[in-house]
Amino acid sequence: MNAWCLMLIEKIMLSKFNGAICENLFGDLSYITEEKFHDIMELFERVNRSMDNKNWLKFRDLSYLKDVLDKGGFIIGCYVDNILIASALCEAPNGDYKDILIEMGMSSDEINSTYISGYVMVDPVYRGNSLHRILMEARIKASIIREKKHIVTAIATENVFSLKTILALGFEVRMQKENEYNIVRNILVKNLNPSSSQYVEFSA
Repeated sequence: MNAWCLMLIEKIMLSKFNGAICENLFGDLSYITEEKFHDIMELFERVNRSMDNKNWLKFRDLSYLKDVLDKGGFIIGCYVDNILIASALCEAPNGDYKDILIEMGMSSDEINSTYISGYVMVDPVYRGNSLHRILMEARIKASIIREKKHIVTAIATENVFSLKTILALGFEVRMQKENEYNIVRNILVKNLNPSSSQYVEFSA
């Protein structure tokens, strides 16, 4: 098993629960191992029930998640009292995403040094804690440690709040693509430069 997947990353302070300001609420940001995949399934069900457009979030089964880890990717989650409240993953490019990178003009070496970032979920009662941003920052740090040069992610053009968060973290829109559900998505890329990045100090 990938050793990176066994470590607690950091504790974070949360400030909202079910829309209300609260105190002394902390989360554990950590890598999710195969033994915890059932937590991701349960989180998906909670998130899916709250979504108006359920096509924004595609379900990933247990074999998909295992494949992410087996092929060198990772999954990060935030736990509160042993309950998974948010998660996201980075995986090696394959399928349609690999075709998109080729269309962008990436070479084989560049594709091999790229992570595809996605499957972002935040429990509805914990929204408002900037967990989307926190999870992306953690994925950026982890990707730099793994000596990746790029992160690619896709966001529906209608999802303006997520798009604003990702753009603020230095991603650039490279193209727009329509998926199998006829949802037009922005394809965004962030170039990673460990020599100048604040994240090079990350060691958890």
